[in-house]
Amino acid sequence: MVRKAQDEWLEFEQEREPEQKVSVGRMNKDIPTSRERPRKEEIRLYTDAAISAKRVRTGQGIIARNWKGQIMKAKRIVTQGKGTASKEEALAVRSALLMAKQAGWTKIIVHTDCKSVVEQINKGSEYDYSTATILEDVQELSLGFERCSFVFIARTENQISHALAQYAVKLVHNIDWKHDFPIWLTDLVKKDMRAVSPFCNLSL
Repeated sequence: MVRKAQDEWLEFEQEREPEQKVSVGRMNKDIPTSRERPRKEEIRLYTDAAISAKRVRTGQGIIARNWKGQIMKAKRIVTQGKGTASKEEALAVRSALLMAKQAGWTKIIVHTDCKSVVEQINKGSEYDYSTATILEDVQELSLGFERCSFVFIARTENQISHALAQYAVKLVHNIDWKHDFPIWLTDLVKKDMRAVSPFCNLSL
């Protein structure tokens, strides 16, 4: 029953709006397209950034999930100062790669709702001056993975990392969850999985 429910969820996910996928690093023909099911060994990282002019802070939200949608790690990062949207989104992507490297994951897909960042990674050498150094780091870090790809998704598909980023600007220190996750975060994941299929909250 569990296997059937998961299969139905994955089939439904494939029929959703196609994602724009960009692949860098050690790429090969085995990299999944947006129409393929997520592979069991792949970790999907979702990133977002927020800027608070009132608090003069920026926040990053990152959540890593396995092929079943279960949380592997989550992080909220706060930085003092004023940032630009593209720069902070690029920093969030870089932070996601650093998280994956530290965790020892070798096959990852990084999702962001910042289309310009994905397009710049795709070009590989035509960066905006404000993000050039950051995206060069992203390119370098991506080479350390067996498989690494970058996907542009709509904000509606990126609600959890968006919430993490929004909460981050209210913090004083960074928060990193590895094993025990707060109830509000697991509830957001359950809600996200139910939006895809009513059977996807079987084993968070």
